[in-house]
Amino acid sequence: MVFKTLNKWLKANELSLNFNKIKYIHFTTKRNNSVNLKVGFNNNFNTTCTYTKFLGMTINNTLSWNNHTDSIMKKLSKVCYIIRNAKTCMSVSSLKMIYHAFFHSVMSYGIIFSGNSSYSTMIFKIQKKSIRIIEGCGNRVSCRNLFKKLQILH
Repeated sequence: MVFKTLNKWLKANELSLNFNKIKYIHFTTKRNNSVNLKVGFNNNFNTTCTYTKFLGMTINNTLSWNNHTDSIMKKLSKVCYIIRNAKTCMSVSSLKMIYHAFFHSVMSYGIIFSGNSSYSTMIFKIQKKSIRIIEGCGNRVSCRNLFKKLQILH
């Protein structure tokens, strides 16, 4: 019944489904991965995927956020490299603008979902690294006063 209605609606609006772009995730616990479902429409079937990107967030089937953290870490590492290279010719206030534009925006997007995961400590460590680069401090310097000095929330 639902498929007939959907098929009529698609034809009436001259639309079609691209099954190469359709993905679905079967959410499971970390211990239970044994379910094999077939989802399809008009004899086109898709297989389940373990993770996918949705609205900029990488979601996996166990909601552990490790895939999302890995993708964010790659982006944030590139920004640390940019800040390190820009440090030679820019002031601290300019570096702080770069930090907010490219680092903080990526780090804080979707933090309400993934911020409580066990992988969020990795993101905090790279945030401290970027703060140390801006201030020109060594790796073993405490960042508590640096966050206050730069007026950046952690």
